[in-house]
Amino acid sequence: MAEGEPMASLSARSKQRNRQDVPSAMKPRKRTSNLWVCAACFAASLLMARTTFSAAPRVGDLLRRMGSTYSHLQNYHIVAVREDAYLDSRFGSSQSSVITLDADGKRHMRMDLTGEGPNILIVNDGKTTWHYAYKKKTYTEMKQVEATANPGSPQYADSQADLLGQIENLLVGRYVKLWQFERQASFKGDQAVEFQGRKTPCYRVVFHLKNLSDELWIDQSSYLVLRERTVQTIADSERRSLVTDTLRIREIGTNATHPARFFTFTPPEGSRCVAALNLPGIREGFTGASAANFALKDIEGRQVRLSDFKGKTVVLTFWATWCPPCKEELPALQKIFEERKDVAVLAVDDEDKATVRDFLKDKQYSFTVLLDRKRTLLKRFGVHFVPTVFVINDQGLIIREIVGWKGPEELLAALKDAERPVPSPAGAEDRGTGSTDPLHQGSRRQTGEHKVS
Repeated sequence: MAEGEPMASLSARSKQRNRQDVPSAMKPRKRTSNLWVCAACFAASLLMARTTFSAAPRVGDLLRRMGSTYSHLQNYHIVAVREDAYLDSRFGSSQSSVITLDADGKRHMRMDLTGEGPNILIVNDGKTTWHYAYKKKTYTEMKQVEATANPGSPQYADSQADLLGQIENLLVGRYVKLWQFERQASFKGDQAVEFQGRKTPCYRVVFHLKNLSDELWIDQSSYLVLRERTVQTIADSERRSLVTDTLRIREIGTNATHPARFFTFTPPEGSRCVAALNLPGIREGFTGASAANFALKDIEGRQVRLSDFKGKTVVLTFWATWCPPCKEELPALQKIFEERKDVAVLAVDDEDKATVRDFLKDKQYSFTVLLDRKRTLLKRFGVHFVPTVFVINDQGLIIREIVGWKGPEELLAALKDAERPVPSPAGAEDRGTGSTDPLHQGSRRQTGEHKVS
């Protein structure tokens, strides 16, 4: 019997050898029957192949289709519910907020954040950014610093790095880039989720990184993300903690109409302008603003402060040993550290000391590495992608934020920008909130939960 030969075929050949063939009158009927069976099997196999393809698309193709959809968003309106939770053996907390984000494709944006945390309105007309705290009836006004990046480029969008930039990246920007992590992604089948009162079929994709999983539900018709859930485990010798971040899209309009003057801010009656809102979880240190002083221990256990580098340009990078783009970035940072005595390099990692120490020893990097095990600084700077780099000039002003790594050119351009005199940003003068020297101000902002993904 030949390998894979059907049993029916073997029986037919055996009968022929034993001269036990069926009468000739029966042969055409049997041949016709066999043809129908073959045709039915072929049709069934085609149906199965088609069903299998629709149920299991290539995850890379799916992510690219999603990325293309988000890259073409211009006028949009998004309402999302975000739930953060933190749990360990000693403490647990949770927080829920509603985010409303609007954009018109002309660098005009508006974001409303309400819920259990800070309630704040942020408006950007392309030249000025306003932050308004509803409960305090106070607001800040910040003029944007010109940079060498093309206003239409992704680098420019990434530089808008305060809470507004974070939220835009959370709900839109980073979905454009997730295809770069397709090797860490797997397709988990179809699953319907509740959206605007009906069950909507979605593709379910999960990203697996060290100590972190990120799960997306992608609408099968629009390729927009309707739900996302991130779970991160943080373990050390003393305790183990779990951080979860769930995002549910309530509304999403991709061709929204915005009324006139929607992207301008008129201070409400009775409100007042201040230097800083000082709200928990709100990072005001975005491009053009002062970088508040901080202190962390380096890999040898020595206390390092930002103020230690007064008079120098500081490259502050957030990275991880497991991050492939970070591994591409670090050699460029080492070269800057060796060749530029006017530049300090501070690399912040939230992993355990042994992991970081072994990595540095293997790669022979000698720039300053700071450990942020409690993720305090990471949260203050609102980092949710690694690598993320902040370039701070010798006056303590944040000149540029760079999210991701596309090569050294953008970083070198930011260092060149840091050498140019920068006028004091609007609202930077002292209005009774403390010293105007950014490198000698204490940290005035408490931390919130922001994920790294």
